[in-house]
Amino acid sequence: MKKVNYIFLFVLVFFCLHCKRTKIKENKKGFSDDSYIGVVEIPAGTNKKFEYNHHNKLFECEIIDGKERIVNYLPYPGNYGFIKNTYMDPKLGGDGDALDVLIISESIPQGRNIKIQPLAILKLLDHGEEDHKIIAIPEKSDLIFLNDSIPESFKEIIRTWFCNYKGPDKVKFFSWGDRKSAIEEIKKWQN
Repeated sequence: MKKVNYIFLFVLVFFCLHCKRTKIKENKKGFSDDSYIGVVEIPAGTNKKFEYNHHNKLFECEIIDGKERIVNYLPYPGNYGFIKNTYMDPKLGGDGDALDVLIISESIPQGRNIKIQPLAILKLLDHGEEDHKIIAIPEKSDLIFLNDSIPESFKEIIRTWFCNYKGPDKVKFFSWGDRKSAIEEIKKWQN
C-alpha cells in the first residue's frame, strides 16, 4: 500500500511540475481586427435596467426619480450591454458612454465579457439625439444562419422593441445598417 502512495505522489508531483500555465491573450483594447468584446449589463429576458459604473466598477440599477428603472414593456430581446473599450465622445457627437450592443443569444450572466460578431447597426433617435445600437451574436454561436445578415422579420422585432421600451413617441427609428456599417461605427468610437 505504501508503494502505491509513493507512486501516486510521484505522478502528482511530476504533473504539477511539468504543467504549463496557459495565458489567455487578450488584446488590451478588447478587440482585434475581426472580433470585438461585448460586456453584458442586462441579461436577455429581464426588465431591470442596469448600467456599469466605470468609477466603482459595479453594475448598478439605473435610478430615475428615486426609483429603480424597470422597463415596462416586454423583457430585453437579447443581452444588452456595451462594446469594451469604446467611448462615444460628446465632442464628436457621442453620448458620453460606451457603444451599445444587443447580443442575440440565450441569456448571458451580467458582467460576462464575450467575443462577438457584429451583424448590423440599428440607428435610432432618442429624444431627438442619435442613439445607435450594434446588433451582434457570440463569436462562437449556433446561430450560423445569422452570419451575414439578420432576417427582416427579426429586425422588425428588434426595431419594435427599441421604439417602445421607453414608452410611446420617445424613441424613433431612423435606419438599419449592415455589418460593414456596424464595424465602421465600432472603429469610430474605439479608444
